[in-house]
Amino acid sequence: MYDGLLLDHDGVVVTLGDQTALRRAARDALLDAGVSEPDESAVDTLAIAVSNDELAGLSRRHGLPAERLWRHRDDRVRDALLAETTAGRKAPYDDTARLRELDVPMGIVSNNQTRIVESVLDHYDLRGLFGTVRARAPTRESLSRKKPRPTYLEEAMADLALENPLYVGDSESDVEAGRRAGVDTAFLRRPHNADRSLGETPTYEVQGLDEVAALVAESG
Repeated sequence: MYDGLLLDHDGVVVTLGDQTALRRAARDALLDAGVSEPDESAVDTLAIAVSNDELAGLSRRHGLPAERLWRHRDDRVRDALLAETTAGRKAPYDDTARLRELDVPMGIVSNNQTRIVESVLDHYDLRGLFGTVRARAPTRESLSRKKPRPTYLEEAMADLALENPLYVGDSESDVEAGRRAGVDTAFLRRPHNADRSLGETPTYEVQGLDEVAALVAESG
């Protein structure tokens, strides 16, 4: 019996951010930090899934404090994604409505920034569905807590007093985080990851949140 449902945010509950907008944000962050002519490799590194090592290498290459560069990056990404949200381009998937039918505690577990996740949920009146949001602070230190580490997942479980939740994600890091936390996982295939191969094996593969809702309801 699943006593709760935990979900990744981007690519599961709401659509992903526009790649062009994220690359523009990364370029602007480099300019803000003092890089006069950002090259494409630096923009690529900073745009989406950045590791601590990648950030350190980029900072050394440009002679910048890593903390300062990362703060500019997270601020610019926040501005870009909130603009995408208010314009309606970053929006809930249609099947997110199925979550309202469930009578179990639910939470969000994301590698995105907490302030972005909460703002998106508030904008679409979804915040009340979730008893907790565990995600990143806009600091370099937060990179060491990202999935596939189980930190945010375990914190969300503690927040909601869950012992056996189902965790839903759209990436291999979600599946690994679930395994490391000792919980069942559902790998959700959306258009952006429909053909992705996994090195980790999820408990389930699903095509939509309607299937997730059925799994949770049937387990009770």
